[in-house]
Amino acid sequence: MITDNDEIYNLAVTALESMLERFGPDHRFPPDAIWQQVPENDQILSTKKPHQPKRLVKEGYLRDTGAKTRAQSGPRAGSTTNLYEFGARLVPAHATTAPTSAVLVAAPAGNAPVSGAVSPSEALKAIQEAMEAEGYLISVAELANFFLAMMVSPLVILSGISGTGKSLLPRKFAKRTNSKFHPIPVQPQWSDNSDLFGFVPTLSPTKFVEGKLITALRDAHYHPDKLVIALLDEMNLAPVEHYFSDYLSVAESRERKGTRIGSDPLPIELPAEPGTGQTDTEADLRGIELPSNLRVIGTANMDETTHSFSPKVLDRAFTIEFDDPDLNSFASGAAVGSATFEVLSSIVIDPANAISVLEARADNQELFEHIAQQLSDIQDILSPAGIKFGYRTRDAILLYLHFWRQLGLADIMSGYAALDFCILQKVLPKVSGSGEVLADALNKLAAWLQASADTAAAAPSVASEFAGSLERSHQKVSRMSEILKLDGSTRYWGT
Repeated sequence: MITDNDEIYNLAVTALESMLERFGPDHRFPPDAIWQQVPENDQILSTKKPHQPKRLVKEGYLRDTGAKTRAQSGPRAGSTTNLYEFGARLVPAHATTAPTSAVLVAAPAGNAPVSGAVSPSEALKAIQEAMEAEGYLISVAELANFFLAMMVSPLVILSGISGTGKSLLPRKFAKRTNSKFHPIPVQPQWSDNSDLFGFVPTLSPTKFVEGKLITALRDAHYHPDKLVIALLDEMNLAPVEHYFSDYLSVAESRERKGTRIGSDPLPIELPAEPGTGQTDTEADLRGIELPSNLRVIGTANMDETTHSFSPKVLDRAFTIEFDDPDLNSFASGAAVGSATFEVLSSIVIDPANAISVLEARADNQELFEHIAQQLSDIQDILSPAGIKFGYRTRDAILLYLHFWRQLGLADIMSGYAALDFCILQKVLPKVSGSGEVLADALNKLAAWLQASADTAAAAPSVASEFAGSLERSHQKVSRMSEILKLDGSTRYWGT
């Protein structure tokens, strides 16, 4: 039985070289496929295998596509795992570089300045390594997904089972990008917007009682060059529509106003303006718009003690679910550096960012038309079950993919992995119900998602860029279908 890590690593490299010769440079595979190429007489201790792909990626023999697939062999056959392709040391063409426009300079911080040109993907990789060194486990693709969600929407919801790091992600991202961070624990009794925006007591009409979001609003107002993250922790302990609807409505009014991104004024109840010669302590809040540098991140546990989300909330948010932690992964234990990457926060709040499909369409006509057709196919499958989505959902997905391409993130998340995240987070949360019509729709959608994984265009094109494994969405749909068979009804959450 082989237990030496270096010996196992060398066997894996030899296996990859054999796979390249046998299957060609465009072959994609799960990690267990590597061990199928190792000679049978070289027995490897099973607990030593899960750690090798990370080392092979670091050394350039493997490239993580950011997508998911199913394990093909061994005790984990059929379970979800990462999808890899050959790395740049084996296939130089897989050595991707960021577009010139996406190469920026990270700002120095503390005693560990970062100098030179740093692309967004390099910054994301560095932050992921720093988080892992601190004991927080997240893949680069998942981190990029969170980053892109903030690019598109002023509200991102992190849902899932307890103990998966939902609250830690925005906190650590803020730390590593030198952003402002404001934790706001939501209370079950919150019933209107006064809990967030504040109110004027009936018996004290000259007094303003600040809401929990006011400090973050002021921080964003006075520091327009900083990303400000407000964390609504356990946001669905109270009905979100009751206390958060005004924020959602104002967020929908965002528009370009000259060189900046503005909105309608926030509906903050304030005392009357004081008389001449008196200080107006709330002057900065009068007529304040939603700051374009503010992002609200909400965490949610979906169980019997919490409230579900309405279509209004789901339409306006990116919902990222933490429900499949990889229990075989461990932190690297590497030294923790103190470098920060303000380049990423600067990208998120850049006023030049497209805020509508119209602004992004000129550079993405073919991409947008291809993805719109894909979404239309999904709509046709789901609509007999009464499940539809509108322009807002489509446009959010198109903007997500626009930023993915503009920032050159293909080296950490393939096009089909990015599309998979979009379907999972913007389309599938709308699916719920019961009956044979829904069961038939889910079966057809699962087949459509599987067909996408089996389709590959021969020549480089938009179609080939997005032809690949949509396993995250396929797995979710399969689970929902199984729950429907067992319980007679199904929903997105908790499946």
